[in-house]
Amino acid sequence: MTTGRIVIIGVVFIFLITGCNINRHLIKGIIYETEFQFDEAIKEYKKGGNSIAVLNKLATLYNKTGKYAQAVEVLKGILEINKDNIEVHFDLAQTYYAMGLFDEAIKEYEIVLNLYPQSVVSLDNLGNICFDQGKVDKAIEYYKRAIAINPNFAPAYNDLGNAYHTQGKIEEAVTEYKKALTLDVNFNLAKQNLSSAEEELLKGGK
Repeated sequence: MTTGRIVIIGVVFIFLITGCNINRHLIKGIIYETEFQFDEAIKEYKKGGNSIAVLNKLATLYNKTGKYAQAVEVLKGILEINKDNIEVHFDLAQTYYAMGLFDEAIKEYEIVLNLYPQSVVSLDNLGNICFDQGKVDKAIEYYKRAIAINPNFAPAYNDLGNAYHTQGKIEEAVTEYKKALTLDVNFNLAKQNLSSAEEELLKGGK
């Protein structure tokens, strides 16, 4: 059985068990997407109407293909339908972040946090924006807030380590990188950062 047919069966089954109307353009778009025919998928999603399910798929595909301005337009359209959609505000923040539009990204992450204060990814990304802007102390505050909410969120420890590393606090950075790796032994970026920091410590001890 081909991948396309498997996808058709799976999608139709989901629509049936959830009681949703089957949207043939959505189904065709999903199939095209699984076959990496992104332009064709976009065409189908555009024909699929203005349901949030279709618009979400379209915005996600725009982001995947680097068409950020189009993704922003679609995501804003969804918010006109449902202004308190947390996932859409988060996706919009991520899109602005990818575009380097930090002020816009910050506003959207703050909306997410107002709607869902436990969003550690939003806090971590706000920290990363501050870090990119050279506001390292502020970044550290965000990373620590994320860790306080979820002590098992490895990326925040790695990012906190980077912030300490930038400040020249190498031992503190090493500690945070090790915490990240304790939580995720396959965290390759943390491994690289730890190796770099430990090398600096060795050079400093000579």
